Amino acid sequence: MKRITFVIKAFFLFFLIVFSALKGESQHRLVLLNPTVSNIESMVWMIENKVIDIPGVELLGVYSAHEADDYSESEKYLVQHQPVNYHLQKVEGEILPEDIYRENSCTAVFRKLFEESDAILFFGGPDIPAVVYGEKQNLLTVVTDPNRHYFETSFFFHLIGGSKNRAFRPLLSDRPEYIVRGFCLGMQTMNVAAGGTLVQDIPTECYNKSTLEETSELPLNNQHRSSMAPLYPLENLFGGIFHQIRMTKGGYLEEISGKSENLFPQVLSAHHQAVGQKGAALDVIATSMDGKVVEGLMHSLYKNVVGVQFHPEPASLYQPETVFTTVPGKMFSPNQLLKESNSLSFHKLFWKDFSEKVLKSKRPEK
Repeated sequence: MKRITFVIKAFFLFFLIVFSALKGESQHRLVLLNPTVSNIESMVWMIENKVIDIPGVELLGVYSAHEADDYSESEKYLVQHQPVNYHLQKVEGEILPEDIYRENSCTAVFRKLFEESDAILFFGGPDIPAVVYGEKQNLLTVVTDPNRHYFETSFFFHLIGGSKNRAFRPLLSDRPEYIVRGFCLGMQTMNVAAGGTLVQDIPTECYNKSTLEETSELPLNNQHRSSMAPLYPLENLFGGIFHQIRMTKGGYLEEISGKSENLFPQVLSAHHQAVGQKGAALDVIATSMDGKVVEGLMHSLYKNVVGVQFHPEPASLYQPETVFTTVPGKMFSPNQLLKESNSLSFHKLFWKDFSEKVLKSKRPEK
């Protein structure tokens, strides 16, 4: 009789484990904005190679139905390659500029995504329309996908709130330990969502340079995207640039850089806009070496909300075999550059810390 009871209990426990796994309850879930093929490939590679070390993690790529990007290629990629636990979700609600900083047609979806995940990542991309942060648009601001920005800015605002609508109760007020990371455009979106503005062109506004040739003659630490690629418009030229950053004392990134024993790591940069007026409740945690460009932000209330102006997310940074052309006839390896400058450990520690925080996170019980 005891043996039968034991078998029944064992079977019941096995059933619960399998059922929970099927429901995804035993997994951690990351929400990823802008799930292009390149972003999918990078995230999958980093998880498979344990740069991001979260066993059984589920990835959910989310995008607006009104974006200019064609995610049918992403759908085809997922069918052909079948990466484990990667899915796409299209959000049908449309957001206009006047809807960004209030409840709108996507509010219910934003809340559901927040409640059913452990972290969200906002990736890089094109310029934000100046109307989103209440300014007139500079001639050098190039807007190619306004609906993506309306969607992502509103999503970020729903998460953290901001000065555009102080009466709005942000989602993170219910779960302040929730993890958010923004890369390049993602950090700019973070600042704008909180009520901040942008420098619409770094060379002209910060350095009084109006040509690519003048910009290319600046010290490397004062350059924030490649001037060579537009000067040599050939296929496969590398569009970014590597420069050092300076950490703010006591900030989140200084803690990571201290562990890596490099307080001024080299980072991958590819942008011409930057944080202008800082958004509500945001603290600067890193700048360019000359202090003119904000390179990192952290929310003062929600400490796991971090944005960086650089790119730690491309898999090519961690792949010794990947090489690019900088100017015709010259090749280089991002991974080798990071190794030689003692900066690779900083990038790996960034993702190690992220992984540990996700593994410790707990979703509220329903």
